[in-house]
Amino acid sequence: MPRKPDPTLKPAIIAKVAEHLQDTKLEDVSVRSLGRVLGTSAYPIVYHFGTREALIDAVVDHLAESLSDVALDPGTDHTGLTEYLVTVFGGLDDPERSLAARLTFELGSVESLDGRDRERTFHREQVDAIAAWCVEHGYATDDAECAARGAVLAARGVQWGSIVDGERASPDAALRAIAQELVAGAQLLSA
Repeated sequence: MPRKPDPTLKPAIIAKVAEHLQDTKLEDVSVRSLGRVLGTSAYPIVYHFGTREALIDAVVDHLAESLSDVALDPGTDHTGLTEYLVTVFGGLDDPERSLAARLTFELGSVESLDGRDRERTFHREQVDAIAAWCVEHGYATDDAECAARGAVLAARGVQWGSIVDGERASPDAALRAIAQELVAGAQLLSA
């Protein structure tokens, strides 16, 4: 009679792999190496996830859970916009948020080669949300799209800067400045 799988094992594997990835390159990760990190064979990984890619996807999903209910209300004020940008792109002093940002670049840079679009979809959702905020605050539709694209690209640049030059980076302050630029643009249009 086969044993029932332990329902706590899969989340424990994800958490341990997320911790391991904080100081390990994705290219150095294999099912076998992860088995060694877990103190077991590769079998539990293959059993629960099937492939290395499926496990990495599960880790990315785990890291994204904290943002799953974050939304930008187009009618919010400057403070709401700022909080949104800092929540979605900042908080990089938290090791899991920093890992999520790093994986965004590592996985996003090659996802189009294997037919995936997770990061592109997330990017587009952020542009659309900020563009809606801009339109609500007086930007013309084309200008809103341009401003939103620029803001998201700048926020991604802030994340990248924090990853490559963490000791000197101040990502949350830079994200607040991006919000201030969007607000200043809206104030110019309403004047």
